[in-house]
Amino acid sequence: MAGHLRIIATALRDAARIDRERISLRAGAVAALPVVVMLALGTALRQPVAAITLGVGAMLVGLAWRAGDSPLSPPLETMAAAALMLALATVVGTVTGRWPWLHLTVLAGACLLAGLGTATGRGGTVIGTQTLIAYIVFGRFPESPLGAVRLAGLVLGGAGAQILSASLIAAPLAWRRQRHALAYAYRELAAISAQLGGSGVAAAEAFDRAEQALAAPALFGDPERAGLVMLNAEGRRIRLELLVLGSALAAAGIGAEVVAPAAERFSAALELIAAGVSGEHAVADLAAGGAALRAWTEARPPLDAPLVEARLAALGGQVRAALRQAEVVTGQGPRPLWRLPHPRLGRRRPLAGAVTAIARMRAGASLRAPAGRHAVRLAAVVLLTALLVHLLALPRGYWAVLAAATVLRPNIAATLTRGAERMGGTVLGAVLATLIVVAIDPSGWGIVVTIGTLAVLTYTVFSGSFALGVAGFTAMVVFLLHPVAPDSVTIALDRGLDTLIGGTIALVAYLLWPTWSARALPRALVGLLDAQGRYLAAVLSDLLDGPTGRRAQAAGLAPLARRARIAYADLESLLTVAAEEPDREGGPVRPGDRPALLGALRRLTYAIHALRLSEGDSGAAHPELAPLAHGLLDAVRDLRRPVEPSTLAPGLHWGPTAPMLSPTQEAARPTPRALLRGSAGELGGPVGLALDELVDAVNSVAAILAPE
Repeated sequence: MAGHLRIIATALRDAARIDRERISLRAGAVAALPVVVMLALGTALRQPVAAITLGVGAMLVGLAWRAGDSPLSPPLETMAAAALMLALATVVGTVTGRWPWLHLTVLAGACLLAGLGTATGRGGTVIGTQTLIAYIVFGRFPESPLGAVRLAGLVLGGAGAQILSASLIAAPLAWRRQRHALAYAYRELAAISAQLGGSGVAAAEAFDRAEQALAAPALFGDPERAGLVMLNAEGRRIRLELLVLGSALAAAGIGAEVVAPAAERFSAALELIAAGVSGEHAVADLAAGGAALRAWTEARPPLDAPLVEARLAALGGQVRAALRQAEVVTGQGPRPLWRLPHPRLGRRRPLAGAVTAIARMRAGASLRAPAGRHAVRLAAVVLLTALLVHLLALPRGYWAVLAAATVLRPNIAATLTRGAERMGGTVLGAVLATLIVVAIDPSGWGIVVTIGTLAVLTYTVFSGSFALGVAGFTAMVVFLLHPVAPDSVTIALDRGLDTLIGGTIALVAYLLWPTWSARALPRALVGLLDAQGRYLAAVLSDLLDGPTGRRAQAAGLAPLARRARIAYADLESLLTVAAEEPDREGGPVRPGDRPALLGALRRLTYAIHALRLSEGDSGAAHPELAPLAHGLLDAVRDLRRPVEPSTLAPGLHWGPTAPMLSPTQEAARPTPRALLRGSAGELGGPVGLALDELVDAVNSVAAILAPE
């Protein structure tokens, strides 16, 4: 009981929280502009229904950008997908509206898909919610197929205006944030180079933030975004090289002062890259810096320690490559808005994200998965609410259905928080709309001005406070319907009452059938270990086979690394949600061990990356490492046993493509506890250091999952 009370208290506190850093008047004005333009266009043509429909399309796609935990830059791909689904839902909803049984059947299917969409993250959740809103709202206005297409065209027109506004105005401003984020990451990297042996966590987090910023598309913004992405990847490789160099110094018993001159030059070069990316230096400075670094590297005497010298030379090559890439990136500034991006930006694969999303939805299509249970619960609750409001003959009962559909979330903390935000915000918005009606009672063009003002305020605060955003959006809807339903006070009261009804039904339904994220932890943890094991098997196969196998396997490593990264992100998200729930007995990992486990699993993935980088393109084959390779794979496979659900197939069948071991070697395979740090470190060289880190990471995970 105490745990549940804690969750409720936390949910209410989160619902009332205002994140001032996420409030953006600029973004609010950009998102509100197309709403005002669409309403003004319909009003000027004296087409109130067209004005409302265009406005709805612009409003909903604006929510896909600004509502909730939205990114600062407009997610154009999510907005475009939401626009297409809005149009499709409008057509299907209005056509099936004439047959209630068919309409509810299709609604149940839409709820199932929307529920599964939550497994893909914010984008899938937003698209699913927008689809349900359009289907439920426009389903109240049955149309012929031709009329439905016309209505969907208006919705798509308003949505397209929102996307165009975001592309032409908001996205170009994103390039500055992208460049400054990358420059900050390189400054963190310079700090590591200046003080070898320090922690690289801050730099890793900085490059993660830069990667997130660069992932936001800037259609007419920085024409060198692809180059910045490559420079971000170079920075990650340099960070690994710096960490490996620090390990090499420690292994050789050499002090950092021996390589201090090189470290200072590398640090200055990285600072120069940061300055160039942020626009503080001309291209000539980068070119001169690269030439000076190359000349110094060629002139310096080699160190007596071969291992340290090899890592120092590799690091110098990486820094020079980053300087060359920075020179390319800074060779051209931001292009004018009327010039399209240069074709050498690289080809985007728009279907890659869709394929990944479908794979995640398929993985979640089970009652054992949180997304699957949420999908079933969502369909049942929405249908139950629709039948209830029909029996009660509520004049605008579809708002109760909308509330039930939008309040439900896959976990209890988010459901309670979203319920408090939506119900409290709706009541506040109804009061606000009533006060505006009593004070000025706008009409005609006054409605356009009122909605425009509310739209700016709503989109400005939506990312900082969902409750205040819902309040503004509720008032917008009341005045949006004013041309066809002038009794605004009644509309406001109905919306507030119906939202309370639907939200209460959703909350009660969740409490009757809760979803505990901790129950999904075994499957997610096994999925991550499986992904890491497959990635490790491919890297070890390259290590054993040498350059020939390396070239053959190179194309397949990137998807395996991406799968491991996605699996880690899924587990991290699940653990974050589970931390908000009441502590429950059992489970694969004690709550207190979860942060340590995440850290160890992250180290395991990074260690595999380091081993992959340490091999190089010209490294020799290492068949003598076959026993250690098999032992590592067995160790990772054994990590599954303490947590593997009985519903999963036991055992894994991946392994290196090395020759089979002899019976004697098979019997001598090392166990996780036998994989001592020294067994890898004694090999020497970059490969030995990487294996040493890998063995230590495996043992760290084993110590948490199977301490006995």
